[in-house]
Amino acid sequence: MMKPAIEIAPEVATLVGRQVFLNETGGDRDMITAWNAAEDFMSLGIGHFIWFPAGLKVRFKESFPAMLAYLRSHGAKPPSWLDRGPAPPCPWANRTEFGRAFRSRQMSELREFLHGTVGLQVSYLVERMKAALPKILKSLETDAERNHVKRQFYRVVGASPDLYPLIDYINFKGEGIVASESYPNIETGVREGWGLKHVLLEMTGQSTSRDDVLGEFSDAAGYVLKRRIRNNPPNRRWQAGWLKRTETYRRPLL
Repeated sequence: MMKPAIEIAPEVATLVGRQVFLNETGGDRDMITAWNAAEDFMSLGIGHFIWFPAGLKVRFKESFPAMLAYLRSHGAKPPSWLDRGPAPPCPWANRTEFGRAFRSRQMSELREFLHGTVGLQVSYLVERMKAALPKILKSLETDAERNHVKRQFYRVVGASPDLYPLIDYINFKGEGIVASESYPNIETGVREGWGLKHVLLEMTGQSTSRDDVLGEFSDAAGYVLKRRIRNNPPNRRWQAGWLKRTETYRRPLL
């Protein structure tokens, strides 16, 4: 099978970035910095990259430091208190502190920086998506799984003119290569993840029809997220929003 190119035009990338931001914030500009209820960390940027306060240990992989390093390496100038590598810990220890500081000078500087680097944040999301497949393949145990995942990944690339489903899902739930990002199956005890790897493993189709492929990707994404909820029922509070998001994968943004 000839591999389709993993490239999108700048104007398409901007459209994808706008949709990712809409998915994460509902379009509220202030929510480019947020701290969700029932979470122990801040979310920021168009992709709501997560940023941990000092000493936090959770199952999820922190994503803001890598994005910040990308921005700085491409000429972006953060506020002086943030302009160093590696990134400092989040300066707010919990959601209460974050709420009190929401209109502070420091938080306002941070929002201004993030709104001023939207284009670079989109570029980062695209680069992360392009780098995902080798990482996923390396994490798999058998050639059969690697061949299957590669075939399904390129089915989605070939069917998606904007690559939005892949870009958004990796930002939303990760590549699926971090062992801690999984829960034991409530019946078998076998750990099950919810990243892009797991979505691609659930896809079994052969069709190259755009509607078939994107519909299958949407269904598989919904399936692994509902499986996560079954394995960890407190996640049910997010089910409606998660499934609404996976439904957007059925149709190109163009």
